[in-house]
Amino acid sequence: MKKNVLFFSPTFYDLPLNENIKKKYDNLSEVANVTVLAFSSQKKIHSESKTTFYLNKKNKSRIFNYLKIFFVSYFQIPKLISQYEIEIVTFQDPVTSFLGVYKIKKKYKDVKIVIESHGDFINTLELEKNLTFPNLYKNLFSRMASYTINCADMLRAVSSSTEEQALSFNPSKRVVRFPAWIDFEIFSNIDPMRDGSGKFKILFIGSVTDRKKPHMIIDALPELISDQVELNIVGPTPNQNYLESLKEKIKSKNVEDRVFIHGNKNRDEVKKFYSENNLMILPSVSEGLARVIFESQVTACPVLVTDAPGMQDIVIDGQTGYVFESNNLDSMIKKINHVIQNYNEATSVGINAKEFILSNYSSDNFKFSFQKIFDTV
Repeated sequence: MKKNVLFFSPTFYDLPLNENIKKKYDNLSEVANVTVLAFSSQKKIHSESKTTFYLNKKNKSRIFNYLKIFFVSYFQIPKLISQYEIEIVTFQDPVTSFLGVYKIKKKYKDVKIVIESHGDFINTLELEKNLTFPNLYKNLFSRMASYTINCADMLRAVSSSTEEQALSFNPSKRVVRFPAWIDFEIFSNIDPMRDGSGKFKILFIGSVTDRKKPHMIIDALPELISDQVELNIVGPTPNQNYLESLKEKIKSKNVEDRVFIHGNKNRDEVKKFYSENNLMILPSVSEGLARVIFESQVTACPVLVTDAPGMQDIVIDGQTGYVFESNNLDSMIKKINHVIQNYNEATSVGINAKEFILSNYSSDNFKFSFQKIFDTV
């Protein structure tokens, strides 16, 4: 018999829900009776196939929205537990789950708690936002995560690095590890429009922040063996100070005609970038297991990532991508030049990566990994 599961997440869902989100919860509804508590542009109860979404309106202020997340988790989760006879509550991260976990432990002794970790939940905020007292936040988040992880009946990690960080709070906890949901079919059917002749196109895709370090790629451009290299930067820009420093760097390096900041793009536009670019680079110093790596690999676009923990779960240097030493510009330049000079090899590496991902990760893998959690928690 399927268990009744509530997923709580600070995630923002656009309405109407896109096909990717529908497909994710269609898969989950095959192994559980699913209810979702999350956020959107409006307060609404929305039913989709076999899943009911309780959506709260997101606040424009980051601080007030954090407070709202805690408020919603404390007051709304108990109502949904009672209404749907919830047996398991799955929280997306160890920090925003704090009050929800506290309420469950206080009121519902038989409800099981699963805490997920999708990334570095201690240092990410400092690296991505403009914070006045970053150490204060880090200390507070560490204390909150310590409480929720110790209360959890099971942990779910998306990578080896997120598993290691979560277990650093309590090494005795049970962990199930598997990547975040990705609809590989959407990306695997892309027709590549890239080649190794003419202009060489580099893609950075992700949050444009110091944690992801796109500025390193800008620093590398003047040092490459070819001046026919352009950089496309795609993704949200949550830290305006960092964005301005990036624009200043583009000017100082005299690469204004070779670097293009595109901002956030929808899924169809993102697929076009994967199709047209020769190399995707992610210079992050801290990463869970970025889904853009999966997406790039599934489109057979060669990837270059740092040796930071987590990313090497799926990027094997010279086989399913390329790896350079974290925070080492010379190491990055050497690897980019290697790809430019050996693009036939890089193309084969991209194809190998696609075959590796499609062979080892799928919607069935995602679905049955959650089934394992629900059966054993």
